[in-house]
Parts: sequence; structure tokens; C-alpha cells
Amino acid sequence: MFAASESPSRPIETFVFMDLEATGLPLSRPKIAEMCLFAVSRHALENLQYRNSHPKPIPLFPRVVDKLCVCINPDKPFTPMASSITGLTNEMFSWNKKQRFNLDILHMMTTFFSRQHPPICLVAHNGCSYDFPLLKAELSALGLSGLDGIYCADTLKAMKALDKEDIQLHQFIYEARQCGKKMKYGLQDLYFRFYKAYPLNSHSAEGDVITLINIFQQRATDLMLWMDSNARPFNTTRAMYQDSERLPDFPQTHEKIQQIYPNCSQVRSRQQGTQRYSFSQADTEPVANKWDPLHHTISDTPDEIKKLLLLFLGLIIITWIAFRNSWNMSVF
Repeated sequence: MFAASESPSRPIETFVFMDLEATGLPLSRPKIAEMCLFAVSRHALENLQYRNSHPKPIPLFPRVVDKLCVCINPDKPFTPMASSITGLTNEMFSWNKKQRFNLDILHMMTTFFSRQHPPICLVAHNGCSYDFPLLKAELSALGLSGLDGIYCADTLKAMKALDKEDIQLHQFIYEARQCGKKMKYGLQDLYFRFYKAYPLNSHSAEGDVITLINIFQQRATDLMLWMDSNARPFNTTRAMYQDSERLPDFPQTHEKIQQIYPNCSQVRSRQQGTQRYSFSQADTEPVANKWDPLHHTISDTPDEIKKLLLLFLGLIIITWIAFRNSWNMSVF
């Protein structure tokens, strides 16, 4: 059992670079749609090979790398923005008959980790805010506590920490400060910092992992030392959300999607005076008996309110007649 602040007792031997593509941002309670893991040994990162020596050496991608890339049916609609960014749609997963996140995924991951030399550290960019909590939520939905014996570290935090310590990033920090520019830490921005070009295949899980490794290679020694001291057990990660009941298999057609998720009023629940959105099977049934303020007509109001409305209408009519008579008298 790890303590919340426990870091590896010895240097990390295997860095497993990870990226997840999902249906949306944290507030939408996203589901994983694509997962990619690249395992790179410490030896490979300490003994980089370079493509050229002038004007600036460019590290070659590690030759000995274990890879695990999986497409996962998220059984939940993509937000329009997520679909636009990733190029993924729910229909793609149905057409290609992809399975959802299940125990097979866990078995793949544990088998993949068992082939790596420990200590093992998951590495993701902005991982502490997105990838790690999302993976923990998916595992929790299967009734699992996490990944025993696996550490995790966030390259976004690491790069900021190294910059804060004023360690020059191949003269880029000095140039940026000279120009008075604010440092950017997005994956594409960091790649541009080192390679003066933007990466290919952004927002695909495999493409982003390759980009992350390219960035990591530029500061491999410093980043590995930082993670040796700052990596934390994955099981101490807090799940992005609690999902006690997984959704049913996602429908295969757009028409069925509309039947299950037609609009907010059909999935509204008023439990304990609060609103939540439920996507259970019961929401596919007609909702004529559910109270909806948009369909609340006068026929449902008490008789007293009807009488008051009629009285108010009568007063308006009497006032209007009196005003018209006084107007006619003033004219003549």
C-alpha cells in the first residue's frame, strides 16, 4: 500500500508514455475512446542517437519500444468539439464493431506492464488533470481501485518546474524572456519550442504519444531526475468522477441515439430536489407523465388561479371601456 506522498525508492526504469482521446472535457463526464501506451526504457532515454550534428542535433525516435494502442467504444456521445478535434464519431466505433472499456482492457494493460522492468511510471502531458483521473474513473466503474505498483508523472508540471528553476531549454528560455513572451506549455507549443515546426497527427492518441516522446528526449536527463523524485503512485489519483453504473452498449444508428438522448427534458430527474442527467434504460420510454414546465398549461392550475385570472381580465376590460368613454367626452 502506497503512502500518498511516496515516490519511487529507486530510479524509474521504464517510462510508459500515455495519451487518451475521449468524448469531451471533465465536466461532461467523458469516456475513453482511444488509448495509446509506448514503453521506453531508461537506458534508451539516457543513450539517445541523433539524426545530425549541425546546426542542432535532432534525437532519433527510440528503436526498441513496446506499444499498445486500443480503440474503445465510449458508449456515450462525443461532444461536438471533441469530435471535431479528434476526428472520431460514435458511428465509427459502431461500424468497426469496437468494444467498450471492459476487463479485457485491464488485462491488456496489466500484461503490458508485466513485460516492463520496474519501477514503471506512466507519463502523460496534463496527466494529473485529465488522463490519470479519467483512467481511474474508467477503472473504478469496473469496481477496480487502480493499477498496483505503477507510478505516474505529468510532463506539464515537470516542464513548468524546470523552467521555474531557470534551467535553459536549449536557449529557448533566454530568447523568450528577451522578447518578453509568455511561456506556453501546450503539447504543440512545446514541440515547436524544440523543433521549430508543429507536430503531425495531433489529437490522435498515437500521434500525441510520439510528440510527447520527441519533447521528452530534448530534456530527458532533467525530466527523468524530476520524475524520480516527484512521481506518485497511480492509485493515489482521484477519479475524475464516480460512475457506479456503466451505460448500455451504444446504439448503432443516429436515429437510436436520438431515441435515447432526445433532449434534456426527457432525461431530467428531480431526486432530492436536485437535477441530474440519467442515461439509464428507463429514459428511452415515453415521458408524457413527467412534469415539464415547458408543457405546464392553464388546465393544470387550481380553480382559484383561474378565477383570479378572469377577474384580472375583467378589470382590464372595464378600465379600457372607462378610458374610451372619457376620451370621447373630451373630444366632443
